Amino acid sequence: MRQVLYLLLTLLTVQSYAQSPKYPYYDGHKWGMVDDSNQVVIPPKYDSEFWIFREKIAIVQKDSLYGSIGVDGTTILPCRYDSIVIIRRFIAAALSKGKYRLVDVSTGKELSGVLFDKWDESNHDNPPILPVHIGAKWHFMNMATGELINKQGYDEIGFVTTGYYEGVVQQGGKYGVLNLTTGALIAPIQYDHLVYKSQGAFDAIEGDKVLSYTADGRSRPGNAAILTQHQSASSAAIPIDATKIDDSYVGNMSLYVYKGKDNDWKVTYEKRVWASSPVTPVKEFQLTGFTNVEKFYYDETMQPQALLKVVQNGKTGLIAPEGNVILPCIYDSIRNEGGFFVTQLDGKEGLIKTDWRVLSLPVLKRVYHANYEVGAYLIEMPDGRKGYMNMHNGKIYIPEVGR
Repeated sequence: MRQVLYLLLTLLTVQSYAQSPKYPYYDGHKWGMVDDSNQVVIPPKYDSEFWIFREKIAIVQKDSLYGSIGVDGTTILPCRYDSIVIIRRFIAAALSKGKYRLVDVSTGKELSGVLFDKWDESNHDNPPILPVHIGAKWHFMNMATGELINKQGYDEIGFVTTGYYEGVVQQGGKYGVLNLTTGALIAPIQYDHLVYKSQGAFDAIEGDKVLSYTADGRSRPGNAAILTQHQSASSAAIPIDATKIDDSYVGNMSLYVYKGKDNDWKVTYEKRVWASSPVTPVKEFQLTGFTNVEKFYYDETMQPQALLKVVQNGKTGLIAPEGNVILPCIYDSIRNEGGFFVTQLDGKEGLIKTDWRVLSLPVLKRVYHANYEVGAYLIEMPDGRKGYMNMHNGKIYIPEVGR
């Protein structure tokens, strides 16, 4: 269930925070939401983190079941589903008792009386059409009405990517084309291959015969020369020449660390073709007095462009290869989270941005991750409360936290 929640958070973090930013927070027992002034908008009563998306609704979890609420916390869709996954805008697949149905999470309306086992991620925009699996067969479902376009199911289905309302259907190894507006077959399910052209037209191949179809279902004899073309294009046995290594290729510059005797270290900038290639270092530096030295990062877009994580007297710091101290050896550990750095000291964590601005000393219980959509980091306080820290000014969006 936790994986479902993470998927929801990924899908739902698309709201605009320009007018009234809101942030989820955890009081140690339940999740609620505050505004940019740390005023409680939704009291803590939900089991998991949630976001207002499209400035209208949020998917929430209560008593291990999911539903949706409005921006003011009012219930829209009661928490009665095992999972809710947004498919398109406010249309979602809601799971209950092992079956899905379409729901509108912004109105609370159940869109489909038809239940399905799974769906395909691809969907058609206009009209909104979703491939759904019922029993052992696939159907096209109109997402606006929740109705099946084809009553008969097929072994496989898909979309024709020409902008026309056509669906490919396959039954017993044979192919046909379905009109997604009417549900009628444009081409019967009897063809070995389909070759798509422009404006909804396609060639249907059966044995050594070819019929050319237009989008309205009219057909005429086609060009048999397409048989050779199709077989050549679709063959999985086409030999492909192996890529030849260009001996003149030179790999990217990077940073390498070599252990010497005792506490002596050699650090080099090198260009390599392969990791095992013999190289002549572009630059070389000698370091001493550290019990451990390892590459922290190499990134030409950053300043400094390379850093080493070093250990001295049991404490960790960061230095440039030239020996300039960036962070003194006073920490238990330092980790690189890509867009920010986390310092650890005496069981607490701090947060430093890549421009070396300290947003927090090591006083937090944990720094989890960055949410760049909202410009904040998810953090946990020593007392177990969780919330977000502003990436720019370090403000923490948890009630009664004084910064």
